[in-house]
Amino acid sequence: MTFPWDFGATVKDYCYAYLGDVGRALSKGFKGVERDLSSARIKVHPEVYFSVVAALALASALVPVAILVVAVSGAIPLGVLPGGGVPPLVVATFLLPLLVLGGGILFPKIKASNRISNLKIEIPYASMYISVMVSGGLSPFESFRRMGKMSLLPNMQEEVDRIETIVMSTGMDPLSAMEQTAKTVEIKEFKELLLGYASSVRTGGDTLHYLFNQTHNMFKGLASTVRAKGETAAMLMEAYTIVGILGVLGLFLVFVVGLSIPTAGVSIGSSTFFLFSFVVLPALSFVFIYLGDIIQFNYPLSNWSAYYATIPSIAVGLALATQLVLPFFQNKPLPRLAVALSNARAMAGMPEGTEACLGITICLLAVALPSWVADYYFAGRDGNVSEGVTLFLRDMVEVRKSGLSPERCIEALAHRDYMGFTRHLRDISTKMNWGYPLRQIYEELSHKVRNWLALVNLYLLLDTIEVGGGTEESIETLAEFSEATKLLEKEKRAALMPLILVPYIGCLLLTGTTLMFLGFFTSSNLGISVAEVSLYRTLLTPLAVHSFTLGLVTGKIVTGRVSAGFKHSALLSLVSTAGVFLVSRFNTGGLI
Repeated sequence: MTFPWDFGATVKDYCYAYLGDVGRALSKGFKGVERDLSSARIKVHPEVYFSVVAALALASALVPVAILVVAVSGAIPLGVLPGGGVPPLVVATFLLPLLVLGGGILFPKIKASNRISNLKIEIPYASMYISVMVSGGLSPFESFRRMGKMSLLPNMQEEVDRIETIVMSTGMDPLSAMEQTAKTVEIKEFKELLLGYASSVRTGGDTLHYLFNQTHNMFKGLASTVRAKGETAAMLMEAYTIVGILGVLGLFLVFVVGLSIPTAGVSIGSSTFFLFSFVVLPALSFVFIYLGDIIQFNYPLSNWSAYYATIPSIAVGLALATQLVLPFFQNKPLPRLAVALSNARAMAGMPEGTEACLGITICLLAVALPSWVADYYFAGRDGNVSEGVTLFLRDMVEVRKSGLSPERCIEALAHRDYMGFTRHLRDISTKMNWGYPLRQIYEELSHKVRNWLALVNLYLLLDTIEVGGGTEESIETLAEFSEATKLLEKEKRAALMPLILVPYIGCLLLTGTTLMFLGFFTSSNLGISVAEVSLYRTLLTPLAVHSFTLGLVTGKIVTGRVSAGFKHSALLSLVSTAGVFLVSRFNTGGLI
């Protein structure tokens, strides 16, 4: 891994030359950073690292100094500055160097923590790779070295590089290098794999049997981890329900009272409501999206193809907002689209003032629908490929028992239906008959398939055929682990699927209760004058936006992909609009 800030060797040399004393002092004060740098694979000495951090902190100190100089010189009037003058702003910006210094201290620890989390996911598959290679006739250390070429396990690649560096630079034997590396990485499974293998070799034990047992135990532990993460995701969804639905509902009712009856003692300005609705609520949703990303079981390879449709759809949504939303907040003649929307609202019997809510819903649907379709296509395609690979491996084991070579097994199975994998299998069979190298076949396939589990299984199959001839035992092992992984995915989906119902119920509750409360305060029975149209316009519009972000959070927590949340965002936007329609019809009928 390269240095996090790519200033170049010259800049690092200058920082250490002029701020080396500061770097040494900080290095002595924060001794744990050296281990964090090693675990994060940031290849720089702690003293040099802290010298660069100190240089950045000093550079950030120029910001408050520049503000102070400009303010004192009178170039900017004091009243223009936030906070009512110079002192509050200067005091706040003087904390910037401390924040930079604190970030520099925490960065290696955060980086190391993320890397360890990713490494925990890769270790069982690395052990599976080594077991399959050893069953094919390769030695475990050679399997380790060969795994260094496997880009699907990037963090394990770095550990293999660490072992090879120790062996080549110090002349240490491979077993001792493995033991030294195992002590550096604070992961139980990693230590057990390397130290157990080294001990098995030194004592003359059955290393293949040990590797198989260790791999099976790792996958059992992985299954427990998936279940635990599913329970954590359920708790996170419940927490978001409390905060994002019930908490928001309570605050919205307070806003309804404060904006409807300013004399009721609840002093709420429009700027406060705007800050809460369009800044605090979206920020809260993105915090839960980040937390959902942390607790998810994320594989090293992600498919970003679904997001290619999001960027142009956002542009379309913003263009529509200028015609369907903003005109209702301006004292100008309405454009044609806004007039048509207002007429449609009147025909539906919805109260005046809900036009902006309907307009923002249309804009959000324009953003969500293309992304929903793209995610449905790409996620469904990748899921079918992964399912087809698992079925293919099991069939290949049975055909291999008949005595056919692996190449002939692939050719015989190429005419069967394996869902999304069928066309890729036929392509592999054709290229093998034409004499393509197996490595080239996989490289071309990896550009077409973006499902990590499918690529891992195919890489292991082709690599097994290349080094060991694809024996019956090695392919059987690969099929067993592929089926175990498939079972893990099913358990993960089964644990999280019930959570989908929660946001839909909450969205109806949030929209319906707010609208009924509005209907109560805007009724003529209270003997007070309330700006009914303005209230509907001000309060319902941010609820539509919140329903949209609620869907994004749901998709992230349940499936692990934000792109899957666009489906829920579109549906929740429609549910919110349906709630407005139904409750307004009830209000019209005099039920409230």
